[in-house]
Amino acid sequence: MEISIARAQLSELSDTSVVAFAFEDEPRFDASVTALDAKLDGAISHLSDSKEIKGKFREMTVVRSGKVRVIVVGAGKRKEFSIDRYRSIVAEASRRARHLEAPSVAFSVGKAVGLPAEESATACVEGILLGLYRFDKYKSKSEDKEEKEDFPKSCVLAVEDDKEVAPAEKGKKRGTVLAESTNFARDLVNEPANVMTPTAFAESAKGVAQKSGLEITIFDKEEIEAMGMGAFLSVARGSRQPPKLVVLKYNGGGPNAFTFAIVGKGVTFDSGGISIKPSENMHYMTGDMAGAAACLGAIQAIAALGLPLRVIAVMPLSENLPDGNASKPGDIVTTHSGKTIEIINTDAEGRLLLADALGYVCEMPVHAVVDLATLTGAIGIALGHVTTGVFSTSEKLLEEIKKAANDSDERVWPMPLYKEYTLQVKGALADLKNTGGRYGGACTAAAFLKEFVGEIPWAHLDIAGTSSIESDKTPFEEHPYLPKSGATGVGVRLVYYLAERLSRMKSLEG
Repeated sequence: MEISIARAQLSELSDTSVVAFAFEDEPRFDASVTALDAKLDGAISHLSDSKEIKGKFREMTVVRSGKVRVIVVGAGKRKEFSIDRYRSIVAEASRRARHLEAPSVAFSVGKAVGLPAEESATACVEGILLGLYRFDKYKSKSEDKEEKEDFPKSCVLAVEDDKEVAPAEKGKKRGTVLAESTNFARDLVNEPANVMTPTAFAESAKGVAQKSGLEITIFDKEEIEAMGMGAFLSVARGSRQPPKLVVLKYNGGGPNAFTFAIVGKGVTFDSGGISIKPSENMHYMTGDMAGAAACLGAIQAIAALGLPLRVIAVMPLSENLPDGNASKPGDIVTTHSGKTIEIINTDAEGRLLLADALGYVCEMPVHAVVDLATLTGAIGIALGHVTTGVFSTSEKLLEEIKKAANDSDERVWPMPLYKEYTLQVKGALADLKNTGGRYGGACTAAAFLKEFVGEIPWAHLDIAGTSSIESDKTPFEEHPYLPKSGATGVGVRLVYYLAERLSRMKSLEG
């Protein structure tokens, strides 16, 4: 899609559908809407006076006269209007424009909507591209298909001041990169497991590396074994698909630049192994590699926008299946760091991959490590599809993550890492056991991972509840740039904004 910046008011644009905002608690429209109203012979004000346009959040009214078509979107109460509300309204209007088969659509950004030009341009592009996302590559073409073509084909972001053009262009670039990287992660997660194998994911990573100028190393099973990653390999033993360990490196800074490591869980299908899951909803386990997808999408965005820091992205990739050679409850394995683990439940497999991946990356000279994983159902029970749980050994890193969450509007909530949770995963026959029991499941899983990071500032993002939406439509109702169902791409934008903040530091101490 072509997205451009125009120095103009919406009423001055021709050959495009335009989007105007109406606020619930403001009886008068702003100047740009008033000018559009005049072109429509007062149709907007008439509908407002008759209460057909109320301005309620996400309310949509299409007004047309001749060649002029205006999509009036309810923005809710003015005091509740924000960058995220703006992004949501743009997403809703973009989908309506597609339904109307509008070839082009225009939005106001900057002071015309009461928001900074750069931030609103970023949010506008995100709303357009994230809101229009759909994964339908496996649907056959038919007359019943709701959308026969991709509309709109172009979008215009209108600014009213010459001084806003440059920041709007910068915001447009950032929004495009972040939305495309998020949609890329969504695509990876939405692919079926017979397509998105560890090998296929590694090939996708190779494509990102080639496009982005990243250094890439892909370790195969024999190399992973030589590295002593017994926990990782114990998960892969039941599958005929070979495991892969993908390591990407981005060098965007000098010798004193902040070095940031990202680790993403990459279980491309999780049956639970010998401790097999119930058959109901097992098909959703194709998305158990959403952490690795977010990791790959994030480093792609960081490289595309040229952040001045160094990034190491590590993605352990495997299937978890039952087989005569699969790991059994009661097995004991040795990790890359030398610690031993008693496998109590083979369905607690993601932490085994991460134990070796974290132990590996924490041997490198890095200033901070963040992992993303669809790790526990417990975090979904606690926080639903709305919020990602974050555990951290560093208050400073936690604060930066919370700020990045505000920047990206991807919500996080701090969770505890008390010593008692670590005691729950102490092993009887080995150093550790891979589950601490039913109670505090998300906390004991994080405490288990903490044993492999040493003294390096570390944070764990449990995205099991937020990485996809299957039944609870609440997130979509408030944030229509999210899908109604399927992969959300959570973590890509959050990690990018965290990297943006860390790039201004030499270490977490300054």
